[in-house]
Amino acid sequence: MKARAVLFGLVLLGCVALLPAFSAAAEAAAAAKPAVTAAGNTTAAATTTAAANAVKTDAGASKAAATTAKKDANAGSAAIAKAAAAAAKAAAAAAEAVNAAVEAAEGNADDEEETKSDKKAAAAAEEEEEEEEEADEEEEEEEEDAAADDEEAEEEEQATTTDEKAATTTATKSDAKAADAKAADAKAADTKAADTKAADTKATEETKPAATETKPAVTKNKRQRVKAPAFQNKIVDFAPSANVTFGDDIDDDGKCKKEIEEYCDDVDEGDGQLADCISEQIAASEVPEDGDDVPDISDDCREEVFAYKVQRNSNINANVPLAKACKIDADKFCNVTWFFGYKSGQVIACLRDVKSQVSKPCKQQLFKVMLEAAIDIRADPMLYEACKEDTETLCKGVKNGGGRIQACLRDKRMQLSWACEEQLFRQEMENADDIRLSVRLFSKCLPDKRKFCKDIEPGNARTKDCLEEHREELSTDCKEEVDSMIERRVRDFRLDSRLRNVCENEIFNMCAYFGDLDDIDTYDSSVINCLQDYSAEIKNSECKSQVKKYLQLAAQDIRFDVPLAEACYEDRQKYCANVPPGSARVIRCLSNNRDNLSPVCRATLFDEEVRFSENIDFQYPMKTACVKEIDRFCKNVPHGGGKVIRCLQDNKNAKDFGKACADEVKEYELEMSKDYRFNFRLHKACQKDVDKLCPGLCQANDGSPCGGKVLRCLTDKIDDIDDEGCKKEVYYYEKMEVSNFKNDILLAEACRSDVEKFCNNIEAGEGRVHKCLRDNRKKLSDTCRKEELLLEEKEADSIELNVSLLKACKAERQLFCGAVQPGQARVFRCLAENMNDADFGSNCKYQVINKLQRRQANWKLDPPLRKACKSDVLTYCAAEDSATSEDGLVYKCMIKNFEMLSEGCAKEVGRAVHMAFFVWQPGAIITFDCDDDINRLCLSERPNMASRAGAVGTCLATLLEKQDRGATARLLQAVTGSSSTGGNPKLLSPACARLADIAEPPNMKQAFESSLTFALLKDQLEKIEVNTGIPTVTRDRKGNAQGVSLTGWMAMLGMTALIVLVIYGAYAGYRRFRGETDRDYTLVLKQNPHK
Repeated sequence: MKARAVLFGLVLLGCVALLPAFSAAAEAAAAAKPAVTAAGNTTAAATTTAAANAVKTDAGASKAAATTAKKDANAGSAAIAKAAAAAAKAAAAAAEAVNAAVEAAEGNADDEEETKSDKKAAAAAEEEEEEEEEADEEEEEEEEDAAADDEEAEEEEQATTTDEKAATTTATKSDAKAADAKAADAKAADTKAADTKAADTKATEETKPAATETKPAVTKNKRQRVKAPAFQNKIVDFAPSANVTFGDDIDDDGKCKKEIEEYCDDVDEGDGQLADCISEQIAASEVPEDGDDVPDISDDCREEVFAYKVQRNSNINANVPLAKACKIDADKFCNVTWFFGYKSGQVIACLRDVKSQVSKPCKQQLFKVMLEAAIDIRADPMLYEACKEDTETLCKGVKNGGGRIQACLRDKRMQLSWACEEQLFRQEMENADDIRLSVRLFSKCLPDKRKFCKDIEPGNARTKDCLEEHREELSTDCKEEVDSMIERRVRDFRLDSRLRNVCENEIFNMCAYFGDLDDIDTYDSSVINCLQDYSAEIKNSECKSQVKKYLQLAAQDIRFDVPLAEACYEDRQKYCANVPPGSARVIRCLSNNRDNLSPVCRATLFDEEVRFSENIDFQYPMKTACVKEIDRFCKNVPHGGGKVIRCLQDNKNAKDFGKACADEVKEYELEMSKDYRFNFRLHKACQKDVDKLCPGLCQANDGSPCGGKVLRCLTDKIDDIDDEGCKKEVYYYEKMEVSNFKNDILLAEACRSDVEKFCNNIEAGEGRVHKCLRDNRKKLSDTCRKEELLLEEKEADSIELNVSLLKACKAERQLFCGAVQPGQARVFRCLAENMNDADFGSNCKYQVINKLQRRQANWKLDPPLRKACKSDVLTYCAAEDSATSEDGLVYKCMIKNFEMLSEGCAKEVGRAVHMAFFVWQPGAIITFDCDDDINRLCLSERPNMASRAGAVGTCLATLLEKQDRGATARLLQAVTGSSSTGGNPKLLSPACARLADIAEPPNMKQAFESSLTFALLKDQLEKIEVNTGIPTVTRDRKGNAQGVSLTGWMAMLGMTALIVLVIYGAYAGYRRFRGETDRDYTLVLKQNPHK
């Protein structure tokens, strides 16, 4: 619009002086209308495209004329004004013609649908002759305009350097008008075939002169570009000036001419646009997309582009867009050449170092420079200079471009010169943020990136992190590159820009790192290991997350665990050479060969396994196998602290728990049992108690598992553990032991041959192997029998450690003992006391009876007795205890020394003997001395008595009571001299009587003697007993009163009195409830009538 305004002003100024030209322009506009109409009709008929091209050319001519007019209007000299006035004549005529043509075209487009074909034909016939005349006039005007333009060009050439643009603009205008004439002739040919040839010929003759006069030539299939003249650029003052050619671009007529015409025809020359376009095609040829044609770029063209970029990156002023965008930042950060001197590529290298601080436009241009350097080593002058000899020696024959040279050098890092390695590291560290700068990684992972990370924005290593998360799902080529990248990262943390940034404080303060983050001289591979060691103390959540990521990688692949990979290099070659890396396979292989490893490898492996025990994320095989189970059973359980692992352990016997996951959990439990430090939760909770209770059992720094010695110590001294959290973890370990014999390392080793001999076909788990070994107890080796006995002692403490009892008595425990806390055999005692209930299941009863009978062989299987009699056994029965037999020797010793036992121990021994009679069986160890008496005095009259628990014990108690009464009667008879009126009662043998007396209900004596009422009652009853001879007080064999016994009429009277008392109490309560009074009169109160 501005161009048209200027043009219109110029026309007004020259209107008076150039009235003839103005009239000619108006006539040309009038003549152009039917021509445009004919062109519009030709387009509608779809017979030719000449009219459309003519309209486009008119538009281009109008724009070019406007541009020229604008330049003329801005000229200040008289010569320029004169040239502008001359140009205005032709421009006005052309503008009016174009405007009229456009208006006519728009009008015809609006009326086209309403006009009938017959009207078009008639109009074409009438206007045919007019078009020919108008075409002749236009040709004359074009010749005049061309002459005027030539004059203008000569004048402007003296004032400015834009003569070629003006010539091109004028030529374009001439072409436009010639195209209008050609379009008119083509339309006329639709109605009159005879004139078609003449019209085409005429159009051709009109076009040729214009094309001949124009410099440079314009062809139909090639876009004409104006070559900018060379100039010296010194935008950045302190850098050397640079000679810039072709407007800072490649030559479109050079070695890439063919490629430019094919792929970049619509791209302007200048500011590296053509070079960038060809570079994109080169990149596309390196990584073709599926279904797309691979661009064909010749080697000569590639070399020309690379040479251009190499030259461009040697001096910031040779890169015009970079110099413009980064001028201020270069002055601010990199103006040090006055002191250090200038070196090729120095300013650009400086800007790369501070790229995080520069402006956004500068950042964008820097990225392009860095990408070019990543693709071709020659585009990084400092790297190329440092690695030139190494490249010729180590990478001879490797093709330039595609990052191939850098990849080759990186693969042979150990053979590089120090300068080359330093520069290679520098480029790799600079390019670590963006996957696009890792050329080989990007090219091999592009399909995977589109598949897994298509929505991830590039930069800040986000795409690389995304690919790492999908490592196991990547294609083979991509996975190899990602693994190679990770392997380099773990060896130098500075190649991970995110870790370097978010953990900067921890790196310097926690790990005492004093090096330069950007200097290869300060290489230190221990920083990541340090961060892993102190990960629990890191407070920064971002840093903690990054460190955890490296722990996960180390747990998955030995290549990402630098200390382990270096310490076990030879052992890996020796024992695991055929094991492919990944999925923790090599680490597990080394663990399986632990005993054969070198001391350094074994110690390092141990340290890593302790570190990995903390989180399910570091247990890669288990995490992979348990994906569904974690989601189903442990969905809301936080990772870390061994919580998810414990959750899986708790649910491993659940119905929907997968076999693969269960196998991995069992494998993990087996590993935990080798050393308490592999059990993260127990290690953390019990460290103080281990130091206190089990000092010296395991060396902290020898790097070898303790073999279960500390775990055995903790389980043996569980009652002495102070920390409740530790006690809880030890108790959980005991449950692991009784469930699977393999989890008790010492037992498993002691019973290895016995298991193979007697239980080879028994599947481990749920206590099955333990049961098998105990069923063959008498056949076991001494070491295995001893280990099983120790474990059985632990099982006796809690029902939850007794797998068979826990499973058989699940319902009975809920019904009868739901409120009883486990421990100290409390639940078992509760079950035994309720064993005769009608709702007590037969399976549970069988298990309880079996355990009670089993206790008789070893006093330690009775936890309350073991605790109460520990000192008494040491005092009176040490020899029997040291024999470690299962013949009940300690029980027999304590029964023999019963009167000398402490009160608590005597009580527990009495209860044990009582329970032995409760589940009596012939030949039992404790009750053996009563077998004859039971058969003679109890079973002879009631043979089925033994089938009911407690019946035999009741029989013996009754016999003992009668025997005691008979003894009392005989004593009275001897004192009074009276004769007996009854026969002698059936007597128990002395040994059985002693057992029966010990087995009397516990606590009765203490309960009665603690009551003052009973003491008074005892005195009165003793007097009655002496006077009447009727036994009323129950005594032990020493004559001490233990209780009141009512027999005969005395018992009847007592029961009657009790019944009367209950009835009276019920009656009184009823009356009170009804509100009835116990008065037999009615109280009447009279009021005073005088009141």
